Amino acid sequence: MSPNPPARVMIIGAGPAGMSCALWLHNLGLEPGLIDSEKAPGGAMQLNFLNNNWVLGQRNMSGLEMAARFAEHIDSIGVPLLLETRPTHIALDGAGFRVTLETPEGLRSEEADAIVLATGTRYRGRELLLGLPGFARCDPGRLRYGPHCFTRLSVLASKRLLVIGGGDNALENATLALEAGARVTVATRGQFRGQARYLDRLAAAPECALHADARLTDLQSSANGLTATLEGAAGRWQIEVDRVHLLAGYAPNSGFLDATLGQGLAAPERDAAGYLVVDAQGRCSTPGFYAAGDVGNPAFPNILSALAQGAQVAKTIESDFKNASRT
Repeated sequence: MSPNPPARVMIIGAGPAGMSCALWLHNLGLEPGLIDSEKAPGGAMQLNFLNNNWVLGQRNMSGLEMAARFAEHIDSIGVPLLLETRPTHIALDGAGFRVTLETPEGLRSEEADAIVLATGTRYRGRELLLGLPGFARCDPGRLRYGPHCFTRLSVLASKRLLVIGGGDNALENATLALEAGARVTVATRGQFRGQARYLDRLAAAPECALHADARLTDLQSSANGLTATLEGAAGRWQIEVDRVHLLAGYAPNSGFLDATLGQGLAAPERDAAGYLVVDAQGRCSTPGFYAAGDVGNPAFPNILSALAQGAQVAKTIESDFKNASRT
């Protein structure tokens, strides 16, 4: 009796979670394949412009440099990687799946015994301001969103900056801008929830004003930049700024599933914010689907947890198929 062939696993998303999962699946003797809609692997690491001091052993490397190192590892072990590729249809096919892919060369069909969703998150940006009075007439060069707020901070010397957001990214961005010589205002709809070291530094700086429970209600072009109207418990007030940075968090890349799943294939469960709901081992509610990384991790999205979850999902898939072969 011949042994069962190794399970074929399609991993959608070639960020740290997807590449970690592919590495572990390969080492465990399964057959992984990676696809990603972008031109280069790395996911959110491609937008991490600051030097890293959080991933052990990778000190002072940017996200771009780490992404290149991860991708080189995947290439060295021969795991197939299709870039600028996205799934357009996922259908049941016997005990597995048939996936139609849109590639730069056209449509192609692939078989998979399991599917790993490692599509990560996207930063929330310009779409949040589209209905704001005056926004459409503002100079787009004076507006930055998400990770792009961290580029070319040196040009902010002696400039007036409004940062919208109250989490770690917003407070770190405000701190770096302050260190670059900017005069900074930070406003958030709720309470500040970022790290105390950033909040304490900003609160102690005379060149910084912090406004909790405040929201941006109007943004107009002015002769010297932008006029921002803020509204909060203290009423309404206006400030003149040279630039606005919007750091309003992230949303999961899970919406593509709604138009992709074929008849009879139940969509994996998602929470109210769209994050995939998984069990402790990374299984989705739909049999044969697994999730790793930020798309299923609203509590602590980062490179470290993504790498760990990718490895965990690979072990889960190996265990699930080993158990299935015994029945």
